[in-house]
Amino acid sequence: MTGAESRHRPAGFLGFLFGRQVDYVRRLKPLFTLCLFGFIFSLLVGYNLGGSIQSSVMEELLGGIPDLEGFNVTMIFLFIVYNNVFRSFLWMLLGIVGSFPPLFFTVLFGFFLGHFSYSVSLEQGLGFTVMALIPHGVIEIPTILLSSAAGMALGYALINRLRGRGSLRVEFGRALVLYITRIVPLLILSAVIEVTLTPLLVISLGLI
Repeated sequence: MTGAESRHRPAGFLGFLFGRQVDYVRRLKPLFTLCLFGFIFSLLVGYNLGGSIQSSVMEELLGGIPDLEGFNVTMIFLFIVYNNVFRSFLWMLLGIVGSFPPLFFTVLFGFFLGHFSYSVSLEQGLGFTVMALIPHGVIEIPTILLSSAAGMALGYALINRLRGRGSLRVEFGRALVLYITRIVPLLILSAVIEVTLTPLLVISLGLI
């Protein structure tokens, strides 16, 4: 590799992960940080309020989620991929009408996850809950937050376009390429880990 090629090759972990899109991802850092703070705050609120919210209320809100007990591993994998890929794309797409919807759904996601974690912890213990979420969550959650950040960027691009600056079409193209080439593969990878490594880890640690 020549010196010129080395200079043009993105460096660091982000460069390795996102390649030529690394500059776009770095530009999303402030919005990603905002989504991260919103997610963590709502996660803690959802967990701490878990005992104050009736399960029937959450079941009604989450009534679209099927009972996975009768699903085999392949069906669970396909459901997880579809749910995460569709959800992250919808949240990103809603950014076109403003930056608030992606942030709102990110906060809602954190709250649901916090409440779910509380419910599981009551039955299985906190250790089980943590180990069941961390292996795939370290990939899945940042990826979904990145999708939300890209959606928020679309909202800002719309405002700039109304002011006669920038291009919403160009910003959407960047977000779409990021979604197809990076977000979808990462969500698929997290789903693979969730249905393979996570159960093995939980069993090997004697948590079930």
